[in-house]
Amino acid sequence: MAELIASDEFARQARHPSFPNAFTRARQLPLPALIASLLSMRAGSQQAMLDEFFGAACGVVEWVRGVSDRAFAKARSHLHMPALQWLNDWLLGQAEQAHFVARWHGFRLVAADASVLMPAVRPCHQAASAAAADQRLFALYLPGAELTLYANVHSAAESERAMLMAALDRLGPRDVLLLDRGYPAAWVFQILIERGIRFVARCDGANWVAVRRFARSGLDEQDVVLSPVSKADAQDWGCQRAAPSVRLVRNVAPNGAVRVLATNLRPDEAPAAAFASLYHNRWRIEEAFKRLKLRLHLESVSGLSQQALIIDVAAKVLADNIAALMCATAAVDADCALRERRCNRSYAAKALRRLLTPVLLFIGDVIGLIDDALRLLAANTQRYRPERSRPRQPNRTKPHPSVAYKG
Repeated sequence: MAELIASDEFARQARHPSFPNAFTRARQLPLPALIASLLSMRAGSQQAMLDEFFGAACGVVEWVRGVSDRAFAKARSHLHMPALQWLNDWLLGQAEQAHFVARWHGFRLVAADASVLMPAVRPCHQAASAAAADQRLFALYLPGAELTLYANVHSAAESERAMLMAALDRLGPRDVLLLDRGYPAAWVFQILIERGIRFVARCDGANWVAVRRFARSGLDEQDVVLSPVSKADAQDWGCQRAAPSVRLVRNVAPNGAVRVLATNLRPDEAPAAAFASLYHNRWRIEEAFKRLKLRLHLESVSGLSQQALIIDVAAKVLADNIAALMCATAAVDADCALRERRCNRSYAAKALRRLLTPVLLFIGDVIGLIDDALRLLAANTQRYRPERSRPRQPNRTKPHPSVAYKG
């Protein structure tokens, strides 16, 4: 990735259309250093983090004043927001080539969900471009590989179903979309069917007569026809006013709870018995949101604008994915799968932050640093039980981060 970030191709991708000459001259914060600093950002004073970053770039323990926070903000404003997603797509391609993304009955599992995002921002004089204090983060996640396929920031007023519709182009013909109880609707299923997207959605809470009858029937599976799409939904979302046909599958959770799953997977593609542990994989996206917020300080942003927020989110998602691939590589070396263990992601996040600057900027013995990091990750594993389930904590009111303190 270091060579890619330093390439002319990435420089073209990274230039904001409003600044066509950005990153063309030698500066104190060139493009590779900007990307490395963004990936290293966590909570705390922005100037302190920049000084720490430049100290690492100079190979010294002391902090070094390389650039001011204003110079950093100016360089960040010249960065085209899709550039980091482009890097993430490249990274996912590397994961596929290394066979780190497993398949379920020949399909790639993709969990979809949204989470409350409350960035620590405050009112500023540039109100038109300022980030709102309450937003939503929508993501597509690859459980097992523990990689975020796609992430985007949305308004708090936007529905999660609309967020899903905006992300459908990220899905391929051999993907299976995992959805929780907030997504089932006749028009959602109809659009997925029309687009040839396979899905598995929990629908025991949906108000469909066919689902209630199936839940009481005791059957393991049944093909049913749901209520047709309403005229308003068909007009709003551009789908047919049809009654979607789905296959209902009874699923018993590890804690004994009975779920009803709706899918368009055929029995020859996935028998009913195969769904026993499938839906449990969706929970991995909830763990990813928690890790991004608590370990990578997702809501501690480096600027007050919406552009800064989107760039920070993309950078931390990318950093989390790099840590996931480091863990996957170390796990192979340590035979973790055979011992039902996995690398400690908290340890990986800290190790990655120390590793990013020298690796991305080609400082010192890069190969040796990577080998040392992988060896340490392989030595810091924890027991992993994939079927383990814990009671979900009751909803609690989340305090908003202080507008003055980003920690």
